[in-house]
Amino acid sequence: MIMGAKQITRTIIAIQLLVTLLVAAISLALSDYRAAYSAVVGGGISALTTFYFASKVFSVRIGSPAAKVARAFYIGEVVKLLLTVLLLSAALLWLPIVPLPLLVAYIAALMAYWLALPFTFNASVRTL
Repeated sequence: MIMGAKQITRTIIAIQLLVTLLVAAISLALSDYRAAYSAVVGGGISALTTFYFASKVFSVRIGSPAAKVARAFYIGEVVKLLLTVLLLSAALLWLPIVPLPLLVAYIAALMAYWLALPFTFNASVRTL
């Protein structure tokens, strides 16, 4: 089955959210609700910034000049990084969270890109 770029993005975000819930459940089992809440916040930040980046990149029309596509990609990535720093800083400063589960869930959700490969890889495209 061949997946389009938007479908792959939805799959990645879904996996990020599932990984976030898994880390939150483990945090709840090992600690308390604050740890689980912290994990949800961390994974949510990762999913939210991924969604922003994807919406920025896919806002460019198909057939647009390569420079316009590249500009959308670079602007999307820079804003994603700044938004990540801002959201993580705000969470650490102003929310009643536990830092370790927040960061573990954030990192685990980032790993969703690797976890998504088996679900999004087109096996019919092979290179020698």
